[in-house]
Amino acid sequence: MTRASALFLVAALLFQQSIDLSEAVTCASNPCQLVPGVFDGLTGYCCYDLQPNYNTVLCTCPNNIQSMVNAPCRTINSLQAACAKTCVNGGVCNVVNGQQVCWCQSGFSGEHCEIQGIPTRCYAGLCQTGTCFEQTIGATIYAYCNCAPGYRGVNCNQCYFTCTRQGVFPDTAQCGIGRYFYCPQPFGAPLSATCPAGQKFNRFTSQCDSTYQCT
Repeated sequence: MTRASALFLVAALLFQQSIDLSEAVTCASNPCQLVPGVFDGLTGYCCYDLQPNYNTVLCTCPNNIQSMVNAPCRTINSLQAACAKTCVNGGVCNVVNGQQVCWCQSGFSGEHCEIQGIPTRCYAGLCQTGTCFEQTIGATIYAYCNCAPGYRGVNCNQCYFTCTRQGVFPDTAQCGIGRYFYCPQPFGAPLSATCPAGQKFNRFTSQCDSTYQCT
């Protein structure tokens, strides 16, 4: 999870929960009630110390369990359980203010955490066929290349799909997050589209399918 997304989530949770911020709370006091070997980072339970901005911590849990401010998260609710957005590269799906979002691991970004960052600033030519944007995580600035459809790689330098005829086609590199291609022209550049949450593009039926497994 990036610091920016953590701060956004804290703001949302502070609105929902009655939290007294008059006294500083840090992860050192173990407000998330982490237990080595049971509730710890290896099992997906984490504490994020957000001082000095809010003098508070964010407790996060695996399996779409509701995150908490200054309190352990243990109980799953129906809204969190229904989170169907696919998150890759270690990202976790969660529901914030009724919206399904992916919390990304450090160094990843994008709607599904599908974009890998490079620890540098954006500069001309870094992204060969895409656009560049930056995020600051702690003391490190990451540059992310948002590739044009049909290209992949941290620098968007690998072409893996071009249109040869009109129609819809599977995106073999991003099937896991429900992406597919639409070719409006026989030999033009492809457009990228995404299936509804929880569905993937079935290459046999050329339709979005909730039961299809990418191979």
